[in-house]
Amino acid sequence: MTESFPILLAILFVVFSFIFAMNKGVTNLLASGLALAVGLVILWGASASLPRLAATYLDVTLGWKPCFGIAVGLALAGYLVARVLFGLALKKLFNPDHSFHRFVDGAPGGFLSLLPSLVTLILFFTCVRAAGTVQELNFLDTLAQAGIERAAGTIPAPPISIRWRNAVECLPFVASLLDRIDPFSRRASRHAAAMTIVAKSVELRARLLGHASVGALLESPRWTALATDPLVAEALTKQDRVALVTAPAIQAAAAEPELHSSLESLVLLPALESFVHSLVPVAEPEPLP
Repeated sequence: MTESFPILLAILFVVFSFIFAMNKGVTNLLASGLALAVGLVILWGASASLPRLAATYLDVTLGWKPCFGIAVGLALAGYLVARVLFGLALKKLFNPDHSFHRFVDGAPGGFLSLLPSLVTLILFFTCVRAAGTVQELNFLDTLAQAGIERAAGTIPAPPISIRWRNAVECLPFVASLLDRIDPFSRRASRHAAAMTIVAKSVELRARLLGHASVGALLESPRWTALATDPLVAEALTKQDRVALVTAPAIQAAAAEPELHSSLESLVLLPALESFVHSLVPVAEPEPLP
């Protein structure tokens, strides 16, 4: 139940929106949902294109933070304009004198509410996925620290957001859809970033090499080489997980045909939990008399 919390929340939201549209009308919900779709298209499109445009026309490297900030501003402006326009258009379309008025409420209105609900859930699941990815890489970086065996028995459980993300990605078509539109948490890219973090730890890498789902991937020398890339090294030093996942070198590695399929299908959490459970507390040396 805990792992499925985002899915339960999504179902409740869809049901509430359906009932609300049946009783209060779907016009405002539909206008907001369509405007949100416009805003998301602008957000994801700007996030993907701004770094390339800045490098091409301004000869500057635009980091993900300013890029995302500009994209959010553009998306918010697009949402507000689209909300006004869609609101006016739909009120005219569903006017009592128009033949489409019968779709405003009741069962037709409820079914029309599924469209804005779908758009909202895409945004919600994207946020859940991003949170899970950042927390997973943070947890992995903790396990990659030198001397982690001395913390055996005191390492906290993996953040619940990782399980929430995994549950969301188990839904049919969701992971594939979000991989296409979400630039920050694509499965292949985030797992390439994870392998790069693992490669810097002798202890963690040695233990995970024996894990069936991870071992074959870790055998590639690609990950050690990636850590020397300037942008990757900077992201590792600053512990900037989004910069790490979106680094061009990480993206290129994730797209390599011999790695992409394995990276995309990888579920990392069981291997990390196995590593934590395998740690044996190191006894402190007794003081000399």
